[in-house]
Amino acid sequence: MSESKTQFRYPEEIGPAFKETDGLRFSDGGQVSAAEIWDFMTKEAPVRFPNAFDTNIYFRGISTDANLFSGIKRNYLNLTLKDRLMESHKKGIPAVFIQGGQTVEPYYAAGSIPVRPGVVNGWARNIVEGLNTRQSNQRGMSILEGGRRALTVDSCGQIAAHAALEENLVPIDLVAPYLCLRCSDMAYLVESHRHGKTTVPLHLVDFPVGQQGEWRKEYLITELETLITKINKISNKKLTDEELRDELKQEIKRENHARQLLRESYELRWSAKVPPTNSVDHSSTVSIGIDGCGDFSAATDVLEETRDETKDRVKHGVKGTGLADDPVRLWVCGSCVGPNAVRVDRAGGVIIGKDDWWSEAVTDVKETGDPYENLAEAILSFPYELPTEERAEWTARQVKKSRADGAIFYFAWGCNYQSGVARMIADIIKERTGVPTINIEAEITSAEGLEQPHNRIESFIEMLS
Repeated sequence: MSESKTQFRYPEEIGPAFKETDGLRFSDGGQVSAAEIWDFMTKEAPVRFPNAFDTNIYFRGISTDANLFSGIKRNYLNLTLKDRLMESHKKGIPAVFIQGGQTVEPYYAAGSIPVRPGVVNGWARNIVEGLNTRQSNQRGMSILEGGRRALTVDSCGQIAAHAALEENLVPIDLVAPYLCLRCSDMAYLVESHRHGKTTVPLHLVDFPVGQQGEWRKEYLITELETLITKINKISNKKLTDEELRDELKQEIKRENHARQLLRESYELRWSAKVPPTNSVDHSSTVSIGIDGCGDFSAATDVLEETRDETKDRVKHGVKGTGLADDPVRLWVCGSCVGPNAVRVDRAGGVIIGKDDWWSEAVTDVKETGDPYENLAEAILSFPYELPTEERAEWTARQVKKSRADGAIFYFAWGCNYQSGVARMIADIIKERTGVPTINIEAEITSAEGLEQPHNRIESFIEMLS
């Protein structure tokens, strides 16, 4: 494939300084040096994943902020995830298909790697390497349409990940998401595997949504114990109940630390007149802080460096690459989808926060006492999963705290849950904060097919500027 004229390259002159920084440490004791990361990101990755380096505005690839060294390491983790998942699968470490709304301690503690639909989609696309942006999008659309033909055209775009599983494009060992959290589509998407052509074990984690009473915690504790036991049986760890409990305690500490680092970076970013990182870096950092990108040890190394670089940039008044001098600060609501971060920045805006990821980042799990009980208490208190009015009140407080100029509720076509609550939440935010809000529905589709929703976002930014 010939190199695109819009393909980004890291400047050679920053290489020596980058190679002097620390590398990354992985959970299995392995390490990668900064020099090895640099070689991968400048030589191997552009050839294997050219679409990730495309600066075309229709596609959100890697950030072009080359002087944010933690961002280069974060991109390394994201682009090597496919290789690490395949290698882990060979070693008997199961990949477990999950869905948003829960912390991932139980999955890692039981010896698996949790993967959400977005990760599965990217994994399935990147199985074929060397694709440019358009080719990668076409492959993604083909998988999506295959899923809709097999099940229903009414499903949201999450069906693409399930189609990838059904077509055996990626080796998923267990489908085990929570049900009833934030998503009305996951239940029937999961159930569709019971009569599909690929046999994959299923385990559904029930969540007592909309219920009251102390019984909810006991109910969820039982669900978590069953989940961990189920994963442990298919992993190569084969731990005793006591050992699983100890693993869960350690995992809670590890992920609490990651959440703390994420909060520190968030608050530093909010304090700056102009955010020190652009919307692409911000969104990607939140993702690895919550999910760990397959390895929380390496992710924590990246988060610590991100916090330190953010602090230094705020101190010296450095703004994120691509941001305007006085960007319109946008708070984004909704699950699974969001505005094209590159286009937001180029239009004079900046994404300052997103409610679903932030909901998990602000919720620590107690580290003393029974780990299952502590985890159940935390999950039941996630602001994003509270009754809609309470969720809206919490979101309004975050909009104020982040000094957002406006809020966008962005939801996927076919998402019955988020489309149903969007208007109410947006109205409460507007009433409590006084900031303008807009609701936007968009299809999870080809990146080039999102012109209309992004025209609306650019007009919204122009109105606020």
